[in-house]
Amino acid sequence: MAVTGMESMIAAVDIGGTRTRVGLFREGELVSRASFPTEGLREVVRALRELLRRAGVRPASIGVAAPAPLDMRRGVVLNCPNLPHWHGVRVVEELTAEFGCEVYLANDATCAAIGELEFGHRARDFVYITWSTGIGGGIVSGGRVVWGKDGQAGEVGHMVLVPQGPHCRCGKRGCLEALASGTGIARAARELLGEELTAAEVVERAREGDHTAQRIISRACEALGQGIGVLWEVVEPEMIVLGGGLTRSWDYLGPMVVSAAREFARTPPRVELTPLGDDVGLYGASALHRHLSYFR
Repeated sequence: MAVTGMESMIAAVDIGGTRTRVGLFREGELVSRASFPTEGLREVVRALRELLRRAGVRPASIGVAAPAPLDMRRGVVLNCPNLPHWHGVRVVEELTAEFGCEVYLANDATCAAIGELEFGHRARDFVYITWSTGIGGGIVSGGRVVWGKDGQAGEVGHMVLVPQGPHCRCGKRGCLEALASGTGIARAARELLGEELTAAEVVERAREGDHTAQRIISRACEALGQGIGVLWEVVEPEMIVLGGGLTRSWDYLGPMVVSAAREFARTPPRVELTPLGDDVGLYGASALHRHLSYFR
């Protein structure tokens, strides 16, 4: 793929719990993108090759945002609870062999935080939370990503809020993700409504006046607000930034989340939606190479 004489662009991949996005960037501008249901690495390679072929360019580097947990130093997805078929995939090694360029791998929510830092609200102290199939987070302090010892800092979805609460796919009980994620909402719908519904469908039921759906959504929003309140006290950020599929219903869900957050914090948290929408992780993955020196 590394053909001389061709323009090079940075390629980015964002592996989500439901959909995967790939894009090409020129000097920070997203010039081409594609989206498809999340499957495996083969589909990622196919989509990247097609984007590069259509654009007539080669990859200068590839940044990959993937669900945790990861081994960033070895470039391996270890054991993603929401995507078990990605377990043990050697992302960096395999993409390097396919495309012949530098490949960088980091947690998807941390990549989204990088996207916010460089292209979004550009605050210097904030927590990014993705509210979607799962719940993840990334922390930026003083304009730098907080990586942690092994690059796994910011896993806000797995802080326990209800010790004897519902089981989480991570193995614990009462995690924020189990209480408030799209997966958690769908699970509650099975238990209380006796139906297989997506989180978006439960939200619509709640909008339409279904009291049980309203109770499910209210509990999820309260849990997310509690998590935001805890983070507001611990991190003291300028703002909490939210993205992810469930924020598409922010007009309905947002007031409940913000009201709950205010109950769990001494000062009213500032909660903002990402201006980058669904592409926030792609933007961050494209800039990932500029932030890894702080981790390494």
